[in-house]
Amino acid sequence: CELQQGELSINQSFLGLQVKPRVAGRVHTLTVRDVKLSEAGEVKVTAKDFLTQAQLFVGGKTLKHTGDSEHTKHRIVYRADGLKHTLTIKDCAMEDEGEYTAMVGDDKCAAELIISEAPTDFTGQLRDQTITEFEDAEFTCKLSKEKAAVKWYKNGREIREGPRYHMEKEGKTCRLIIKVCRPDDECEYACGVDERRTRGGESNWVTTGEVLVKEQLVVPEVKIKLDGTLVVRAGDSFAVEAIVKGKPQPDVKWTKDETTEEIKKGPRLQLETGADFSKLLITGARRTDSGKYVVTASNSVGTSSAKCRINVLDRPGPIRDLKVSDITIDRCNLAWEVPEDDGGCDIYNYIIEKCETKRGVWSVHSNAVITNKAKV
Repeated sequence: CELQQGELSINQSFLGLQVKPRVAGRVHTLTVRDVKLSEAGEVKVTAKDFLTQAQLFVGGKTLKHTGDSEHTKHRIVYRADGLKHTLTIKDCAMEDEGEYTAMVGDDKCAAELIISEAPTDFTGQLRDQTITEFEDAEFTCKLSKEKAAVKWYKNGREIREGPRYHMEKEGKTCRLIIKVCRPDDECEYACGVDERRTRGGESNWVTTGEVLVKEQLVVPEVKIKLDGTLVVRAGDSFAVEAIVKGKPQPDVKWTKDETTEEIKKGPRLQLETGADFSKLLITGARRTDSGKYVVTASNSVGTSSAKCRINVLDRPGPIRDLKVSDITIDRCNLAWEVPEDDGGCDIYNYIIEKCETKRGVWSVHSNAVITNKAKV
């Protein structure tokens, strides 16, 4: 700067610090070599009540000193190499876009900086999940930018928020939670950045992961829908049904009494087994159908069984070992053993018939014999 009166004393400051310029008569000169943006700011000169100042302009805006900011000091650097002056901007952000102007006196030159927004990338990929049936599965991925919009896909089809699908986004972290997974949830899931899908040639707009749903293992459980003994009459039909649970689906078999031979389908016998039940149906019941029936369910986890008893009522079998003693002209004593088969219930009385040899006709002698012996 040049003063009108050389005898005036002046104060000159740079970046708020008092500096001593070079003086040649009324001309005062301050030279700053290898200027950096961190050193840019106001240069003030005061003489009595007069003040003059100068600033460095870039892109139409004043580049002011920003203190000890390491970000500014290392990201934007101004260098002077002889007649060559260079302004370097590192790690450009969108706010750096604009026109930059260098001024020397009344001369200036300008250039425009155009910045294309960097695409969003995945900094953390989805990982495959292996879970047990009916548990929740959670996919997590991370983005390079917070404001990017993402969509989730199941086998290529977009997933919508719902009772079983919950989507979260916290900063750069995105999550998909699949609630109460079932075997049909086992497939490929993907998270896509929507802004990149519209750009041709992009191959990493999406990250994928798979869900493997392990079947829940449950020990078989069998319960027969029958209380006590089922009593039926000979010739009737009867059914025995059992509730069967377990995972994986148990194998079911029916046996009778103490044998291990499995009951098979036949003309009088039908078997029906579903996802959670097994039914045994017998038509034309016979005394030989009486007994203990056992249903057994087995899978890779274990085995369980339940049993019931069936009693088919029919006529008792014949008495055994009949003995006649103390025979006279018109009397005798009878004794016998009870029948081998009582017909399914206790025998309360016997019926004795007699036949006179002269007449050859049978008649009831007694129908209320309660013991296994009688006098006739």
